[in-house]
Amino acid sequence: MTDLPTHLVDAHVHVWDLARRSLPWLRTGHPLRRDFTLEDISDDVILVQADADPAEVYDLLALAPQTPSVVGVVGWFDLLDFPDRLPDDPRLVGVRSPPTDQTDPDALIDPAHLRGVQAATDAGLAVDLLLRPSALIGAARLASAVPEARLVIDHLGNPTAVTPDWLAGLRAPAECPNVTVKLSGIAHLPTDDLRAMVDVVLELFGSERLLFGSDWPVCTLAAGRAEVIRRTAALLPPAAHNDVFRGTAQRIYRPRETAHERVHPPPGP
Repeated sequence: MTDLPTHLVDAHVHVWDLARRSLPWLRTGHPLRRDFTLEDISDDVILVQADADPAEVYDLLALAPQTPSVVGVVGWFDLLDFPDRLPDDPRLVGVRSPPTDQTDPDALIDPAHLRGVQAATDAGLAVDLLLRPSALIGAARLASAVPEARLVIDHLGNPTAVTPDWLAGLRAPAECPNVTVKLSGIAHLPTDDLRAMVDVVLELFGSERLLFGSDWPVCTLAAGRAEVIRRTAALLPPAAHNDVFRGTAQRIYRPRETAHERVHPPPGP
């Protein structure tokens, strides 16, 4: 049995209050169409946008003073019209603004999108990319156009299996040192397929450019969060655990401090 990693940073967690968020992607009657809070999660978490509304960013940031486990927020801002002013909060660590067409690689190097990514980078934010396999080559072009950007490909690029288009799409961004891949959005995948995918991204990117995200509560449609953690840990060599479950998230999102560090500060000189 694989031990659960301790003091992990879960780099992909969602929360929402339906009194404040419309979430049109959750149709009436959907099992996730209810409120979700962090009351059952004690690990350090990066909250990721679920609504294409900049007001959500302020809701997520407001949770941090009440919830020490929130070490960062990846919020929604329109990268095609990036705001001149951002919330003055050190827990804002990233932006995610998926292109309208997640299958189009050219959308990522549209001049307006490039300006937005550059502005987010200049503001010190990482940029999460929600893409389909056919658009992954665009991540490499974006990485080359804004080489100082810290780009994170969410959900392994949303593959359904180890397909030729997914493999070809990943090879180009793997050559770009400023691109990382998030092991998230995987709870629904068969274990054999997932094992093959993890082997591919580990070979292409190395553990130092992989990070874990449970995609809670979306993962609960297929598996509980603890099971997603166990399953991912079992598919990785133990030597990769420190990077994937903590170190890479800290390097890419640069949270000021984690809850574990507040309770257990590093020894002084």
